[in-house]
Amino acid sequence: MIGGPLQAAVDAQVASSLATVDFISKVGFAYPLDDDGEPDTSKPRELVMVDFTHTRDDGELDDEGNPVVQNVTVKVPLLAMLPIPSLRIEHVVIDFNVKLNSVQSASTSDALGVNAEVKGGWGPVNLKVSASYQRKTATNVEVKKEYALNVNVKAVQDEIPAGLEKILNILAA
Repeated sequence: MIGGPLQAAVDAQVASSLATVDFISKVGFAYPLDDDGEPDTSKPRELVMVDFTHTRDDGELDDEGNPVVQNVTVKVPLLAMLPIPSLRIEHVVIDFNVKLNSVQSASTSDALGVNAEVKGGWGPVNLKVSASYQRKTATNVEVKKEYALNVNVKAVQDEIPAGLEKILNILAA
């Protein structure tokens, strides 16, 4: 009863890690496009980049006194812009309550019976005696069982693994 929820928590952690890998694979990488605009699955997948272009005026003037305007293009990996789902089970609380009610009853009864019969007249006397003894014993056992299992799991968004953070920093530089 206790091992099942613990194993489920471990399995959930594994599933969460696999979901993170799947998310990075599906969202962060794509096949390059061929000449028709279709994904070319014969080539390795490439990192999905997002291009930002804006015009920047640094407040500088050229030789003629006109403001110097620069077109700036920034390429950023899509993964660096998205929160990567990475759930971590922070703690698992298992409350296992058992309530056992046991009732035992015993009863004993004794019965003694004696019968006597005397016949007489002018001659010999007949005496007939019979005795009986009876004992009854009954034992009853009744057990009531109640089980309650309460599992409380707290999962939180985990920090990006250090290796993945370094790779994203390298790609963003």
